[in-house]
Amino acid sequence: MLNVTPPGHGVRAKAAIDSRTIYGEVREAIVNGAFPPGSRLPTERDLATRFHATRSTVRKTMHRLANEGLVVRHVGRGTFVAALHEVEEPEQEYTLAELLEARLLFEPSLPDLVIERATPRDLKAMGECLEAMRVAQDWTAFKEAKYGLHLALAHASHNRFIVSIFEQILASRRRAGWGRHGTRQPLLSAVREAAYLENCEIVDALKARDVDAARTAIRAYLVRTLAAASAG
Repeated sequence: MLNVTPPGHGVRAKAAIDSRTIYGEVREAIVNGAFPPGSRLPTERDLATRFHATRSTVRKTMHRLANEGLVVRHVGRGTFVAALHEVEEPEQEYTLAELLEARLLFEPSLPDLVIERATPRDLKAMGECLEAMRVAQDWTAFKEAKYGLHLALAHASHNRFIVSIFEQILASRRRAGWGRHGTRQPLLSAVREAAYLENCEIVDALKARDVDAARTAIRAYLVRTLAAASAG
């Protein structure tokens, strides 16, 4: 039975949130040229202090950036932005509406696989993302948590091609700077609350093994998001 209670905002949840936030902000700074090719990134200690994270979390995040070819790590010297040709972005970027339309084609069908294949660990990851969404204090953290939840849903399908598609969607939104909402805190609070409740409905349906309810909840969430994006 898929009956796992989402965990509290503990040490592991905080580390996951910190890692997503650090990754998103450092990657955006590299792509936007704030850290030009060949420049040295802040030290692990400095990044840990800035993001109120542990050095082990920073280190794992830097390894992820290195594995993606965005940075190069030199023992005893530090971490440097990779050569320009290694971090070039695709010539054409996709709009939020295009990505949401694509998600509407496949994401409402994911519950069939998720309910059949999801493990307790998969549901735990969804719970951590929900909690991260609920407590997000800025737009970057909120968007990382929101997209992270749907990436966790893709992972729960245990289909690598589906995961790959959603990772491309996530990367595109990061390159777009998450829409650059700035620091409009009242708006963030309202959007965060609505998105949290809607996504809780999705996870609750998955836990209850209710395929139809999960499909309906996912479709309703994406349709509303697409309508909001088109209006904006």
